[in-house]
Amino acid sequence: ASDTGDGLNKSLDDFRNKKLFDFGFSDPSKLEIKNGAGAPVTYAKTGDKWAAGPKNLDNASVQNLIDKLRDLTASKFAEQAGGQPVFEAGVTSNSGKRNERVVVSKQGVKYLAQREGEPSIYELDAKAIEDLEKAASDVKEAAPEPKKKK
Repeated sequence: ASDTGDGLNKSLDDFRNKKLFDFGFSDPSKLEIKNGAGAPVTYAKTGDKWAAGPKNLDNASVQNLIDKLRDLTASKFAEQAGGQPVFEAGVTSNSGKRNERVVVSKQGVKYLAQREGEPSIYELDAKAIEDLEKAASDVKEAAPEPKKKK
């Protein structure tokens, strides 16, 4: 009986979805990342390889970035947005049918995020944003394939 009481003694925000991206277990086919004031970078998947323009990328480093985006969860909800944008991410999944975009801003010491086309303002932990920025900066080119011996 006390478990039922504890389960019902929550605010409405406790029942809201705090995940910023909905692509879940769908594998993205395209990522668009803008880290800070830099130019946006687009990563596209062809077959089982990721590339940024003509450069092939290390699949493990891109997968790490995808995992950080997939796990990005708010600690709570904020009343209003504001601040300077510090990170933007766009994810295309489900064979191009699902396009999601999130803009993260910094207001004082708080990180706030908003999904494109939605009114909710998500408050994020600074550690989550640091991990996300690190994963984005750690995306690297794939090692050159060894030359085949004749």
